[in-house]
Amino acid sequence: MKRYGSRAFTLIELLVVIAIIALLAGMLLPALAKAKAKAKSIQCGSNMRQISLGVMMHADELEGVLPIATNFAEPELSPQRIWVTALARFLGNREVFLCPSASNAQFGGDWANRSWHPIGYNGATTFDPRGVEGATTKPKLVGVPEPSLAVLFADTPSGPIDKKYRGYVFSPKNGKRNRFDSRRSTPLISDRDLVAEMSSKQPSQLKPVMARHGANGDDTGRSNLVMADGHVATRTAASILRQAQGANLVWDFRRE
Repeated sequence: MKRYGSRAFTLIELLVVIAIIALLAGMLLPALAKAKAKAKSIQCGSNMRQISLGVMMHADELEGVLPIATNFAEPELSPQRIWVTALARFLGNREVFLCPSASNAQFGGDWANRSWHPIGYNGATTFDPRGVEGATTKPKLVGVPEPSLAVLFADTPSGPIDKKYRGYVFSPKNGKRNRFDSRRSTPLISDRDLVAEMSSKQPSQLKPVMARHGANGDDTGRSNLVMADGHVATRTAASILRQAQGANLVWDFRRE
């Protein structure tokens, strides 16, 4: 009776198997990375939805008054100087102020640490009783034009203040002008880090939006946006920059 023993793999067969495994891994890893990035973007949008609910609770409690991006009536050491504190008491969970897609971010919560926030509030809601840095009246929800198109919050760069990051707020005044409708003038926005690219400018000249989700460096990256009617939308930097020929959003609703 002939007996058959188990045959070991030859070196060539082992190399073929390893090559096939490497090929499959190379095909799967980009898909897994893309799925992970998508999940982070969705979580970021969910956090921003919670922020929008906090805005509505704030307005309901204070007769329609919106949170103030920067309240220059408060001293720098006051926790009430930036918008984060105004909403934190309605939300309770600090994680909602963060975006999982932002690698260099953390909860700041005060003036000294404001730059670490990866979700920024529209600087059009700034209040300054002197009329220097912002409007002399507090912002109200009823005063925001076209609420379904008016942007309250967007993704912003975040990092240490000594690198000029201004993550807690973005400025609607520093970007591309719209000569037909000033409200649709866009902030500085890109899926690249404009703070690093424009480091020669003063912090007040920056305060950009960062379209970090799916960023490729060609402005096809997206930013999550909270609109004044409470819904969350996602738009590419390129679409936003096209203004009325693209996203057609309202950014500059500052009171004069």
